[in-house]
Amino acid sequence: MKRESMRPGGSGSDPFDEFVAARYQALLRGAYLITGDVHDARDLLHDALARVYPKRSAIREPGAAEGYVRRTMVRTHVSRWRRTRREVLTSAPPDGPAVQEADRDERLAAALAGLPRRQRAAVVLRYYLDLSVAQVAEELGCSVPTAKTHLARGIKALRQELEPIKELVGRER
Repeated sequence: MKRESMRPGGSGSDPFDEFVAARYQALLRGAYLITGDVHDARDLLHDALARVYPKRSAIREPGAAEGYVRRTMVRTHVSRWRRTRREVLTSAPPDGPAVQEADRDERLAAALAGLPRRQRAAVVLRYYLDLSVAQVAEELGCSVPTAKTHLARGIKALRQELEPIKELVGRER
């Protein structure tokens, strides 16, 4: 069985272009969860794709392209944060007992945005993109125990922030 590489040329269509067309929305959702902003997510994904595209000939396995793009998104996001270190303002949580599904999603996005960058990236990679702890550590460029620490602290902070939603949802039933 011949494996198709991500190298351009030959077949008429670029396998990398096909990969981007197939996985764009999933990558964009991951970028949104990392950045907490739709516009920043698009910029981050486009920057990552622009950085990976010239190096696509080095990607021998078609399935590995997503990992390259994800890793590039995380590293680019962390680099931007280190350069700018600016705060991200979020809207206030909803008042009142009726919490709609959209409100819960907004609260989750706001809670994620409130986490430190590395914790947010670890939580998104582990629980949204379903990577193993070892893969999260590799993506973040840290050791497995450090990745576990980022995950534990991130989940603890999310639980504390989102606990009022659980209480309100429990009262509605």
